[in-house]
Amino acid sequence: MWRDVSLTMFLIALIASSVLPPFRKTKRKPVPFDPARPYRAYTREFDIEIRSEELDSFLATLSDAERSWVKRYPAVDPAPLFALEKDLAARAATDRKTPASGEATDTLVTLLIDHSGSMRGDPILFAARAALVASDLLKRLGAKHEVLGFTTVRWRGGRSREKWQTDGRPPYPGRLNDLLHIVYCSAGESLTAQRCAPMLMPGLLKENIDGEAIAWAAARLRQRAERRKHLIVLSDGAPVDDSTLAENGERYLHHHLPEQVREIEAAGDIRIAAIGIGEYPVAHSYRDGIELGAPEQLESTVVALIERLLNESA
Repeated sequence: MWRDVSLTMFLIALIASSVLPPFRKTKRKPVPFDPARPYRAYTREFDIEIRSEELDSFLATLSDAERSWVKRYPAVDPAPLFALEKDLAARAATDRKTPASGEATDTLVTLLIDHSGSMRGDPILFAARAALVASDLLKRLGAKHEVLGFTTVRWRGGRSREKWQTDGRPPYPGRLNDLLHIVYCSAGESLTAQRCAPMLMPGLLKENIDGEAIAWAAARLRQRAERRKHLIVLSDGAPVDDSTLAENGERYLHHHLPEQVREIEAAGDIRIAAIGIGEYPVAHSYRDGIELGAPEQLESTVVALIERLLNESA
């Protein structure tokens, strides 16, 4: 009996397979990227610019769902930053090198640090160390400097995406995540370990929208009166925000980045350079780009780049 039932079921399946089309899971077609469409943000009303001292209380306001993934990643110990700060102070007390020159005092250098999720761990720790070393060097030279960071408020879209969905999901909406731009040290200040320690918070590092971050840093530079302006970008990967790329094409953010860099290079009022962490090929987007094999090389590379840029501008 069971043999007859099995044979019958087999024959039914064989006939159905020859008549009915095979079942396929429907997959959404990717949105084609159109380089002719100008870059835009769907809305800027949810973008945030914040001082590093406010980060702890700000991140605490995020939803439990947004913060739950943080538990998967160990926190980075900020103790090495405070130890480095003490070491730099001790060195400065015995340093009798060339005092600040008039050229340096008319100079402003901005260090812009990528806060993407892939920077978690050693890369962000060494970026913070490099920022402290750079701040100490520029202070001794008499040059003003800023240290800035960029990421997004949430993963894969934030309130911007929610607004787009409420509006009926119009096609090609532009950037669909909320920017989070962080000021660790503004011109006229010096970076401290206390100020840059929040850089190591595991809940901070999310998506990276480099083109708009560069435009933001350049706008801050242009508000200043110093004649010599330099922008140094530290990054370990191409710009990524899943929510934006899904609705505008995979090359949407990557196309915008070199556009912004070329505009700054063409204007000539700001010298822009980049350091690629982990062999990220920054030369694809920046005329002046340096690629590192490991984050441990950041400190010495940042110092050498600052000294070169200041010598060339002088």
